[in-house]
Amino acid sequence: EYETLTAKFHFVDLAGSERLKRTGATGERAKEGISINCGLLALGNVISALGDQSKKVVHVPYRDSKLTRLLQDSLGGNSQTVMIACVSPSDRDFMETLNTLKYANRARNIKNKVVVNQDKTSQQISALRAEIARLQMELMEYKAGKRVIGEDGSEGYSDLFRENALLQKENSALRMRVKAMQEAIDAINSRVTHLMSQEANLMLARAGDGNEAIGALIQNYIREIEELR
Repeated sequence: EYETLTAKFHFVDLAGSERLKRTGATGERAKEGISINCGLLALGNVISALGDQSKKVVHVPYRDSKLTRLLQDSLGGNSQTVMIACVSPSDRDFMETLNTLKYANRARNIKNKVVVNQDKTSQQISALRAEIARLQMELMEYKAGKRVIGEDGSEGYSDLFRENALLQKENSALRMRVKAMQEAIDAINSRVTHLMSQEANLMLARAGDGNEAIGALIQNYIREIEELR
């Protein structure tokens, strides 16, 4: 009943390229800077190999560093990757900014073809279930007389089913017309009753107090009209 999908999310904060002459780092800090630069160099080589379509490089050096091995799926695999390059507006950081933009431009040239990571067995099961549902629907249509097989072996919809569908459509249209006519008749009856009530009230006013019998008759007439309303 369920499809098996697999996915993973990588969020990587890359360290910036450091120049030892500029930072003046020594000791462990200098070793750390050298290691960072080596990792970024290996990553740049991988990006160049993936992004430059003219060279048609067969081998991509993912194994040159731990960083590139971790980012192997994100760079050239079945994934969607977003790279955010941070630059500085200062003039003294011009070279670093230029190198960063070149780095990002090379990464932009990488084209990945992304597909859903769905388990093949699960995908086949889903396809078979859809096929079973379609065949069951066709079987129900045959049992209901909706589908028939002609003398030449071709399948199609029966004339009786088409005629039945057409009659049902006409029946629905006639029902709507009858409903509309009934509403119109009810409106006319209400209008007639209202006019008759007004006429009875007018006759009662004309009769006055001198003729009580006529007044009582008109009162009964008005009550009957109100009951009809």
